[in-house]
Amino acid sequence: MATLGEWLDEENVPVVVFAVRIGRSPQAVRRYVNGERIPDRETMPLIVAETGGKVTANDFFGIGTSSSAEEAA
Repeated sequence: MATLGEWLDEENVPVVVFAVRIGRSPQAVRRYVNGERIPDRETMPLIVAETGGKVTANDFFGIGTSSSAEEAA
């Protein structure tokens, strides 16, 4: 799992380019990256698809990132 910001950095994809790829404004993508906004129902699948599943809805909510979740499995 990765945050959108981490994925953009790792893949060297500028926010503006990613925004065009998913059909959203660069401002909206910056808000997703900065945690100021969570993608809506229509946008989330676009992000998951564009990142090849490396960024999911869970990543925006911090689900599955703690070690206690791994211990419970």
